[in-house]
Amino acid sequence: MFHFVAVAECKTALPPVMSSMNSCAKCGACTVVCPVHRVTGQEGHTARGKLHLALLADLPGKGVVFEDIFSKCLLCGACASVCPRDIDVCRQVVQSRAAFPAISGAHGYEKYLARKVLSHPEILAPMRILGRVGARLLLKYLPEDSGLRLRLALFHQDAEAVPADENFPAAPHVLDSNEGLICFPGCSARYLYPEILSSCDSLVAGLGQALSIPAGLSCCGLAAFAAGDRQEAERCARNNIIVLEQSSGPILVSCASCYAHLCRYGDLFADDPVWRNKAEGVKARLVEISCFLDRQPASGVIPACTASPVTGGKKVRVYYHDPCHLRHGLIGTKIIAEPRRVLARNPQLELLELPDGPQCCGQGGLFHISAPEISAVIRDTLAAKVLALAPEVITSTCSGCLMQWRVAVEVAGAGSRVRVLHLAELLAESAVERVNGTGP
Repeated sequence: MFHFVAVAECKTALPPVMSSMNSCAKCGACTVVCPVHRVTGQEGHTARGKLHLALLADLPGKGVVFEDIFSKCLLCGACASVCPRDIDVCRQVVQSRAAFPAISGAHGYEKYLARKVLSHPEILAPMRILGRVGARLLLKYLPEDSGLRLRLALFHQDAEAVPADENFPAAPHVLDSNEGLICFPGCSARYLYPEILSSCDSLVAGLGQALSIPAGLSCCGLAAFAAGDRQEAERCARNNIIVLEQSSGPILVSCASCYAHLCRYGDLFADDPVWRNKAEGVKARLVEISCFLDRQPASGVIPACTASPVTGGKKVRVYYHDPCHLRHGLIGTKIIAEPRRVLARNPQLELLELPDGPQCCGQGGLFHISAPEISAVIRDTLAAKVLALAPEVITSTCSGCLMQWRVAVEVAGAGSRVRVLHLAELLAESAVERVNGTGP
């Protein structure tokens, strides 16, 4: 247990970020909602614990200890959402991480490697092919507790659905064009799960619009930012801003995490008025996928979801998982009702809810790499609650959450009866079934 010194005695030691904020009241509101603290019970894993530690700039031997403690944060924003003094805890954690070596903490090499891959996300495309082939050939032979089995679980669903001689679905065309609706695809949807982009393309086409991906986009930079690598995060942001400025009109973002980070590009350039203004200009054009669909009039593919169910068909039980980046208002607002309203338009779907409300899945970007044991406990605890509702489909708009859920259903032995789909995949698939009269 930390001995919390009076704030008045520590003012000279406050880091730049903290000096501009109200001081932590040590009220404990953050402790109650922290997913990591619920697992470990350690005060250092709470927001107030980290804020206190951040003041101890001259603590002897703090390096390894601090690196371990500050790596065990999901950056989910739950603490900030309940903080009575509106302290941006995530920002403080990221700033602290910036002082750590590139390879630091437990599983430091794995985290560093993951960030390097995301700096060249095209590497993910061969991984998708190898993963799907591996899942098709090896899963039946691997032991239940095999680490490789859990990695291949990311592609199990796709391997089962796609015959060996069938090409993988094509993503929306890549254009250098100002026409149509611009799409920021995110690394996962573009290279690992192109079905997501195909579904977005189908939904947009059903609304009489065209979807295009500008050439030259890079990773949004969230992984680098979360690790404290500001230089790489700014490089990604500048590149994407330059590319997106070549077009006009709305920018559709299919990944919740990408959307949240794109919205916060302005914070990266707080001291650079020119780039901050550019970032804010891009932010004004961003549209998250569920919000985009929620705003559509009763025409195109969306009204197909408002017709009566196919005669004799049963409803599909669906659990929608709220991404933390959208649920806790890290972008200044919360996106909670919109995806539920979109799903509610479809009479084929029965939306399930947990009695104690939405919860974090434990993926947290690179958190599942830096703290796999804690991540697994958070994941499996939530999965047990959700699977008790007997869903047939688990859906979300966050690519990371979807990957976590794929592993969760495999670990729970539910991979054969529960599908994990992006919201756009579920809606596009349902619309096709409505048109063909093959709905459930």
